[in-house]
Amino acid sequence: MGVQLYLFYPAMMQKYYENVLYSGNMDIVYCSEVRDRDLNELSLACFDHTHSKDRLDMMIRSDGRLPDWGGELYAVEDETALGVVGILYPRAKTKEEVITVGGIRHVCSRPSTSRKGVAERLMIEAHNILKKKVRYSFLMTSASGVAHHLYEKLGYEDIYVPGRAFKKRENARSDVSFKRKKAPDYVRSVYTESVEGLTGLVVRDGDFWNMAQARGWPDNENVKLAYKDGERIGYVMIDSKRDRLEVKEIGAKKGFLPEILKGLDSQTDCEFLVLSYVNPKYREKIEESGYHWTDDMWYRVMVNDLSGGSNTSEKFGAPETFHMGIYESF
Repeated sequence: MGVQLYLFYPAMMQKYYENVLYSGNMDIVYCSEVRDRDLNELSLACFDHTHSKDRLDMMIRSDGRLPDWGGELYAVEDETALGVVGILYPRAKTKEEVITVGGIRHVCSRPSTSRKGVAERLMIEAHNILKKKVRYSFLMTSASGVAHHLYEKLGYEDIYVPGRAFKKRENARSDVSFKRKKAPDYVRSVYTESVEGLTGLVVRDGDFWNMAQARGWPDNENVKLAYKDGERIGYVMIDSKRDRLEVKEIGAKKGFLPEILKGLDSQTDCEFLVLSYVNPKYREKIEESGYHWTDDMWYRVMVNDLSGGSNTSEKFGAPETFHMGIYESF
């Protein structure tokens, strides 16, 4: 999902925006102090879905990464919510250990408050909260928008560009089958084995399945187990589009990745197959299977050392060993 920041102003206004912070009588409050109407207005304007306090309560109960107050900060003036930012506390793998980090999600301001620094003020308040518990903060965004410029101004730097791979369907023959079965423990086990030795947002918590169910993404119904000769050899998360079969995540038992890739080819009528959130350890086998790999993409994972340091690459390793699973995105 990533952070989608809608500031609604052209790139030529960036310099103007840098020097402006909202000067009105704006308070930063928790979700409990915001009207449901405003929750929906902001959510529909920015993320194209509805929102409510009840939904946030459900997310708190299901997602251990969220603080008990919900992790949503709202900028409010005269009872009207001007913008929102969400925070959470995922776990990440460094080169030495697993640590708790901060996460920024769902940054949004109303079109009527664009160019007034509402989002920046919210980000600063979010950082003040995160600094009390963690050193590093992560977010996901597109490098093509103004939001990326704002995040750089606030101390974030690109740490990872998720690779994608694609190929044209070849009508391959395969005896691999895919069945939709609820098996979160198996999915977590295969995934954890597959990311051994990688750093980044790769720690899959035991409640990952329920977390996704509560927030509505990613869709657990799209997960299928892969079988060969009656034995489970991995899993895929697939979504058929008009022109392609999109594989959002793939996890394979050792030695079975080529078999799963061939099985996908044999069972789709789509013209293209596209792999997203691709495990970098799979790159060689994916390319040997005829896929073209690219990481020349706009989507970015960014990190900020909230202590003011600059050792993120030393802490998390080279981009080639950094990864983020689809369930670990936010």
